[in-house]
Amino acid sequence: MDLATQATYASAIYFDSYLPSSKRPERIQRLIKSYRDLIRYHSAFPAGVPKANPRHAIDAIVELFPSAWSTEKQAKPPPPAFLVPAVIDALRDSPESGFPVKLVPGEADGFCAQHVRQHGGTVITSDSDLLVHELGEAGGVVFFADIDADIQNQKLIAPQYRPVDLCRRLSLKPERGLQQLAFEVSRDPHLTVQQAVERVKRNEAVSAFGVEYSDFIEQYLSPEVASELEKDPITKLDPRISELVLRSLRISGVVTPAAGINPAAQDRNEHSLEMYLPFLLDCPSRTSAWEASKPVRELAYAALQSIRGSNIPFVSEMRRLQSVSSGLKVDIPPISEIDELSATLLALLSRIEADLSRPELIWIVLAIYQDITMAIKRGRGYALSLEVLGQDAKGRLDPCSWDGLHFLAQIQATYYSLRMLRQILDFSAYHIEPPSTTMSELAKSLSRLPPWPDFPSPRNFAESITLVREAGGLSCLKNLCEDYEDIISNIVAIQKPESNKTSKKRKAVAPAEEKVKPRSSNPFDLLARGDE
Repeated sequence: MDLATQATYASAIYFDSYLPSSKRPERIQRLIKSYRDLIRYHSAFPAGVPKANPRHAIDAIVELFPSAWSTEKQAKPPPPAFLVPAVIDALRDSPESGFPVKLVPGEADGFCAQHVRQHGGTVITSDSDLLVHELGEAGGVVFFADIDADIQNQKLIAPQYRPVDLCRRLSLKPERGLQQLAFEVSRDPHLTVQQAVERVKRNEAVSAFGVEYSDFIEQYLSPEVASELEKDPITKLDPRISELVLRSLRISGVVTPAAGINPAAQDRNEHSLEMYLPFLLDCPSRTSAWEASKPVRELAYAALQSIRGSNIPFVSEMRRLQSVSSGLKVDIPPISEIDELSATLLALLSRIEADLSRPELIWIVLAIYQDITMAIKRGRGYALSLEVLGQDAKGRLDPCSWDGLHFLAQIQATYYSLRMLRQILDFSAYHIEPPSTTMSELAKSLSRLPPWPDFPSPRNFAESITLVREAGGLSCLKNLCEDYEDIISNIVAIQKPESNKTSKKRKAVAPAEEKVKPRSSNPFDLLARGDE
């Protein structure tokens, strides 16, 4: 069905970009489950991910809105890591969408309810919590899982739930009936609907647990973050980046909760900054694919300090979690070092670009360089990126192998980290007058980052690796790593695989046996040495 023909029926699409601290336990449990599922998937397919069958893809029957509660027990990969920001960008860039796309500085539920209260209409969602919000006399809710397609009449059909009608059918007071019902169920999930309704009518839980009830319904009264931020440039950030910025500004007091929100109740868990990084499809037996690009994110976090006007000692990155924890603490450089780090990264990007015949490959070469520096820093010798390049040079690269998937995830992590840095630099430029020349130049350089559809993916990964070899990428890496003979010899072996017959046996054992003495922990130290 053509989306454009349905556009007149949609007045807005809301995406949340800030989840309250009360959601933290649920988010942590989701990360733990995602990591367990990844381990299970890796165990089910230890040789690599099954290759897709184009014929099956064409013939497959796709559910319009599949249920979130799948009953299948087969091991599955994690969902696409960057799906939500990619959809937001696609909707905003589409001339056919026909409706505003709003990334709101808070949880989207409250903004949707506020919109329907003021303008009337129906909220289409997958969250039953919308029924507990105040939607007004004519407001209703439709659930994605209930939507079906009427092919013959070319329309979508679904039941609509109106809180006013539900209260009437259950003989509850329309003002607070469903909120009290939700409170009863939250206290005792094993209640039947009829049992919960009877308790509401007797006013049991509300009378006995008045303070707890007040805290419960508070989340449904208004958006947690002040709605006047809706027109701020922060709404142009990716959801997870927006959340990081908002939480940082809120902790520092720059942003305050909306009227009616109890700061003490909402902030009891907000003692430090947390960054919930997208969950990547990487190899669980290797170091997280986010690790190699950490220096770029350190600079992004450091730039955030200039907005809030105070230092951030560390950010807790939520990546893979095996148990409830505070994540991985990333120390943040002080404000005084931002310009120097920005200049160093800018110089590195310029050196890479100067050696490439295809400038668009600069970001992938940067990811390879980051992987090499991580291997040097840890003294682990043969970098995964060089292993993948060597496999490609010999015509043996399998993009579906765990080596290939893990390095692809590292490249994606680099792209996302650079996107994060660019967005925070752009946001800081709006709030700081004037930004430093170095930061402005770095933001301008990062503005050339490709859009989501052009990010590296399994579809184009092998081709991209081949292009790196053919467009001067290896020579560029040799120039960057000129002080490290062991790295240079590995790159030369990749450049001339056909004349290096004796290297095949050595190559097979290199990842396990070859050691490199740890050097400086400065992530850009190789560049500094190369310029001496």
